[in-house]
Amino acid sequence: MEKTDDWKHLLAKRETDTHFVVEGQLAVQRLQDSQYEVEKVIRIGEDLTRREASNLLGFHFHRGHLAIVRKPENPPLSAFSHGTLVILPEIADPGNLGTIIRNTAALGGAGVILGSGTSPYNAKAIRASAGNLFRLPVRRSPDLLKDLNQLSQTHTLLGTSLSEGSIPLTELPETQKNIALLLGPEDFGLSSEVETLCLHLVHLPMSRSVDSLNVASASAIFLHELRKAFP
Repeated sequence: MEKTDDWKHLLAKRETDTHFVVEGQLAVQRLQDSQYEVEKVIRIGEDLTRREASNLLGFHFHRGHLAIVRKPENPPLSAFSHGTLVILPEIADPGNLGTIIRNTAALGGAGVILGSGTSPYNAKAIRASAGNLFRLPVRRSPDLLKDLNQLSQTHTLLGTSLSEGSIPLTELPETQKNIALLLGPEDFGLSSEVETLCLHLVHLPMSRSVDSLNVASASAIFLHELRKAFP
């Protein structure tokens, strides 16, 4: 286990199995207002010079605050039994992940569940989330197919897909359950195994021969439309 008294070493690594680093005054403020366990706040000019921070982090650091944070326990699936969920079976880009977390928080989502891919504690993901990572439950699923089977008892699994069986989102039938929105990678989408678990496959109608959007952009549109349809 990493020792937080070796905080310069933790800064240089940015993320370990037990800790991660948060950059910037606003992000640190939102972090301190959350339930996350902050182990050290580092103020540039007091604890470190700007040059020292830049050398440790490996890039020109111009923000005034840093924090070292203990990773929380992975929330149980029972914490996601209510509200609209966003599920990402596989996401590679931390910027997209952070933006999706921000979109989910802004548009009434109750949480995000991740399969494989990038970490939500990646510095780029935290920046893109604008601190909303600290306000929204995010689960790293150890067995996503098992989680999906269990969630199907409380949620309508809605897969975004361009496959032949997909319907426009505007034609989605009414449902009494909460929605779990599954977004696949931009290059190959949801796997056939995941698609078979979805009650409905949906897509966004588009024009001018454009067949897809950036996954983070698409998440905002899907969440906005679902919020209107199922307030």
